[in-house]
Amino acid sequence: MALSRTLCFGALLLAGAGITSCLSAPDYPDVPEITFKSIQQRHVDTLTGVFDRVIVTVGFKDGDGDLGLNTDDINSPFNELDLNGQPNRYYNNYFFQPQLRNSNNQFEDYNLAFSYNGRYPRLSPSDQGGRKEPLKGDLNFKVDFFQGTFPPKSVVRFKVKIADRALHESNEVITEPITVD
Repeated sequence: MALSRTLCFGALLLAGAGITSCLSAPDYPDVPEITFKSIQQRHVDTLTGVFDRVIVTVGFKDGDGDLGLNTDDINSPFNELDLNGQPNRYYNNYFFQPQLRNSNNQFEDYNLAFSYNGRYPRLSPSDQGGRKEPLKGDLNFKVDFFQGTFPPKSVVRFKVKIADRALHESNEVITEPITVD
């Protein structure tokens, strides 16, 4: 009886090992790929001001997992200013371009005096040791648009891209439109 239990357990152990050995890491490209997942909007009225809080969620895949920047990633190529003293695009790794619907019902880039681009932190705990591994997940990017940022009752959508530490830029996705006050 004990021998049959041991054989049964051994067979289950071997079957489990066989199944896990068949699993391999996904084969994603080293250039990040993103998909639009959702956009959420909430109107906020506080003592410090009235604003629309917008959260955009994109899904991502990256083959070598070199996504994200830490606060100490400020040396070239991630320094804030380039050699000419101009803002360096790759100081940020999340690119966020508002577009407004015009009178012809078309969307046009809406350029503000400042950028809503930003940074997201390093995503892989193992990338500190130099080991490359594929990553897949979601990024949430929160932006507060204070009253007056856009003309009242503007229909706005956003173009989104991300970059990895090798400066590969992802494809661009466009969110669903929202109406802001």
